Formats: sequence, C-alpha cells, structure tokens
Amino acid sequence: IQMVKIIRLESGEEIIAKVTETTTDGGVLYNLKDACVLVPTQEGKLMFVKWIPYASVKDGISILKSKTVFVVDPQPELEDHFTSVITNDLFIPSKKVVKPELTLST
Repeated sequence: IQMVKIIRLESGEEIIAKVTETTTDGGVLYNLKDACVLVPTQEGKLMFVKWIPYASVKDGISILKSKTVFVVDPQPELEDHFTSVITNDLFIPSKKVVKPELTLST
C-alpha cells in the first residue's frame, strides 16, 4: 500500500513521498515515488524541491530502510498540498468550502 510519508535519511534530508515498503533478500526497502526534499524558508514556510530531479525515476527510487532515521505521517494540510501540487492526484480538501457572498447592485 502506497502512503504519503516523511522520511529522514541518514544524510539529514527530509523527504516527502508516496512510499511503498517491500522486503527483499537484501533487507527492507522503501520505494519513494514523486519524492521531494522539504526545505524550510526564511519566512517560516516549507518548500518542495524535487529529489534527484536529474534522474529518470518514474517508478520511484528504492532505498534501504536501514539508511533512514525515522518515518512519520505528514500533517493533513501538508499531505493535501503535496498530493495536489506534486502528484496532481484528485484529493478532497480537509478545510471547509467558503461560500462566496452574493452582492446585489441596484
């Protein structure tokens, strides 16, 4: 099952990606699809930067679980943003829909 997760690598990079876990003879692997590095900005926001943008990684990148420090679920707003901006999947926003006000002119 593919789920959006944040993974911190031994290198210190924090990656957000669609993650699938598999077990092989070489150990447990995480396959990271649509992976982006999370980069904090000076304004206190997060920016997505494609991870390894110079490689053809349509099927994702596999890394050994042993090379990770931790794996966590992103906050719902971050996951929604990642899903809509990076993966272009259809998603249902978790926020209320704001109804426009009707203004009548006479």
